[in-house]
Amino acid sequence: FYRDQLFKAVVRGMKAVEDSDFAVPPSLQTVLRGYQKLGFKWLRTLDSYGFGGILADDMGLGKTVQMIALFVDEYLSGRGDTPRERSLIVCPASLVYNWENEFQKFAPMLKVQVLAGTAAEREAAFASLKEDCQVLITSYDLLKRDMAHYESMSFRFQVIDEAQYIKNAATQSARAVKAIRARTRFALTGTPIENRLGELWSIFDYLMPGFLFSYARFKKIYESPIVREGDGEAVSNLKRLIGPFVLRRVKQDVLKELPEKLETAVYS
Repeated sequence: FYRDQLFKAVVRGMKAVEDSDFAVPPSLQTVLRGYQKLGFKWLRTLDSYGFGGILADDMGLGKTVQMIALFVDEYLSGRGDTPRERSLIVCPASLVYNWENEFQKFAPMLKVQVLAGTAAEREAAFASLKEDCQVLITSYDLLKRDMAHYESMSFRFQVIDEAQYIKNAATQSARAVKAIRARTRFALTGTPIENRLGELWSIFDYLMPGFLFSYARFKKIYESPIVREGDGEAVSNLKRLIGPFVLRRVKQDVLKELPEKLETAVYS
């Protein structure tokens, strides 16, 4: 293969995320911990090269705030009066208002619209969507029901939270998120693989369709040899292929950066 200068620059950029020129938004500079700043730079680097990725940090390490930092940075990089492109977050119903709350806390400058409630309430929300609304938040279930509204929309970022919800590529949820038009797609999940390797394929099929080939080919080259035969070379090849597009830190990796445990009683 002939690798030109641009290709080499991309490889260097992907390998040297820590040294990238992407600056954390000033409002979050003192909020993000070191590993979260690295996560933000990683997201920005992937986006700058046209890739998507899986932020697979352990539960409780702040995947949401790292993603919000990306949204804030994109907002701040908008020029003057140019309408900024809208982004979409799809998550389980139980997390919809948590996302809204996190935006209010960490990114009050962003206008956020939750698309939830009854069919009539959602119809009214779609009808009254303002041009300057930067972020839409909905659940997997409601996305399926409201697909007619999304067909005419395109998004800057599409983020799916708890991405194991689309681990089965044949489900309506998986088909719905993959039908959305978005320039860059990201997935958040602490468990990219729960039961079988095909779940990883489904998430990548959402992120960058075709990157892990068709499912039939993926199964033949990777899934069957790894699961049935414990093929070490297939494992190594798959790791090298997806490695740049999955960022996972576990609590043991970042213990020094975590605060003392805080407990808060919340009544609902």
